[in-house]
Amino acid sequence: MFEIGTQLTFRDSDKKIIYFLSGHLGGHQGRIDLFDIQGKLLAEARQKSLGFFPKFIFLEDGHYAGSLRRYYGINHDMLFVKKLNWFIFGNLFTFNYKVFKGRDCIMKIHEVTLPDGGNYLEFEISHKEYEPLCLCIASILDYWAKMRNPSRSKQTELNNNLNINYS
Repeated sequence: MFEIGTQLTFRDSDKKIIYFLSGHLGGHQGRIDLFDIQGKLLAEARQKSLGFFPKFIFLEDGHYAGSLRRYYGINHDMLFVKKLNWFIFGNLFTFNYKVFKGRDCIMKIHEVTLPDGGNYLEFEISHKEYEPLCLCIASILDYWAKMRNPSRSKQTELNNNLNINYS
């Protein structure tokens, strides 16, 4: 889970660090910041409300990009990013998610097990320009998954275990 001062690293398929994420969620004024390797702030997710259906706003390069609202389906979670018109559909228990912009799938998230025995989150993101906001969304989903299923914290780590593939 995200704590104040926590810094997560995101790596590409060559294991090179490409992004840093820091912040905390779950409390009043929770926020996540995503930086590139040079330390430039690329995207922010700010928690605007608490409770069962918390609301987040996203900023990209300091400008308002959209807001995230969570809805519950019968067997799946559904989320919508207003202004961007992104629909997120998936399952917190299996951590399989797809993000759609209209009919186009712009991100897929799923767990993979590598030969070292560790479980990793693998992302398929359709366009490089979507990465900053997609990774902020993924960190919020990871936080919710760990809140719902504390044993997931031991099973899968977002930290240092990210592989990004472009479709």
